[in-house]
Amino acid sequence: MKSTQSKKSIAGAIDALIIQNVEKVIATGRLYRYDCSTPEESEVSLLERDFAAFVGSKYAVAVNSCSSAIFLSLICSGVKPGDKVLIPAFTFLAVPSAVVHAGAVPVLVEINDNYSLNTDDLKKMIARDTRYLLLSYMRGHVPNLDEVISICSRNGIMLIEDCAHSLGVDWDGIPTGRFGTAGCFSMQSYKIIDGGEGGILVTDDEEVSAKAILYAGSYERLWTRHFDTSSHLARLQKSIPAYNFRMSNLTASVVRPQLTLIRDRIKKYNDNYFHLTKILSRSPHIHFPARERKASLVADSVQFNLQGLTREQMLTFGRSCKERGVNIEIFGLSQDNARCYWNWDFLGQTRDLPATRKILESACDMRLRLFLTEEDITAMGAVILESIEYAKAL
Repeated sequence: MKSTQSKKSIAGAIDALIIQNVEKVIATGRLYRYDCSTPEESEVSLLERDFAAFVGSKYAVAVNSCSSAIFLSLICSGVKPGDKVLIPAFTFLAVPSAVVHAGAVPVLVEINDNYSLNTDDLKKMIARDTRYLLLSYMRGHVPNLDEVISICSRNGIMLIEDCAHSLGVDWDGIPTGRFGTAGCFSMQSYKIIDGGEGGILVTDDEEVSAKAILYAGSYERLWTRHFDTSSHLARLQKSIPAYNFRMSNLTASVVRPQLTLIRDRIKKYNDNYFHLTKILSRSPHIHFPARERKASLVADSVQFNLQGLTREQMLTFGRSCKERGVNIEIFGLSQDNARCYWNWDFLGQTRDLPATRKILESACDMRLRLFLTEEDITAMGAVILESIEYAKAL
């Protein structure tokens, strides 16, 4: 399978916007975010301003990764060593890792067959000393947020949102990242915005924002080069240790122009997604997860579960797809997959999570790259269907 021409044409249009901004920043010779006199001269500060406006938050703090943003969100929200932090059992290992780095204890919660947090199990796992829920929208799958927020409110639980996979996803018209104390977004290359690496923490809490600025590596009075200053910054400056998680102006120069492309990218992703699901729905061996009615779709990837195939047949299916140019990963069949909780040995012994394990063992995952055309999607769909039939015939 080849789509070289389409890849070049779309990449060229995107590159023109990015390169122009990168060249402008390089020409200044100021790649360090605080090598400026005013926030208007800092590309990172401009990104923080524009990103906050995009998601509708009061504050945004740009850092070097979403993992750093999650870690900062935890400690800025008051998480202390030994605290229990609830997280969905289906997420990327960076999420429980951030909890461990904060000195806290990850407590895994089952997921539903739509890959989102199981609220019945959430209620069961709340103990008297549970005060935090770190909610991942893994692959953009959103649980019933009305119910989640209600559970948190009734039990005095602080919500922190991992939005690494949900930039552009709304719940009832409100962007993810706006429902908790803080929301954390990713600019790593496999996300809707590609900065190579990078992360952004958003919040409406003035003190959380101030702490995040200082923890991220603002020293002396460099916080005056942010658009959003606060009396908390001067008060806390000498009492907060810096982790130096700062984003550079070079990264921000790549990221910021892409904010204007998000809506067009969403349409492209979703058009391809619906075209592919229409094709794959012909197979009785493919099951697509249901989605919450209030959650919007940003389908930069596709997930489905294989039904009626043995483990060996699923392995054959995966190999057949890959040999024919369609790279599909089956989460639970890899001994190293970082999204499977049973591979997180650093957590020690965890409770049995049979529902999550059963779902992930047959869950297929595939990126839908922006350069893919309708013809590409049609060809990919044919490969997937034919590979299933080939595997079933064995």
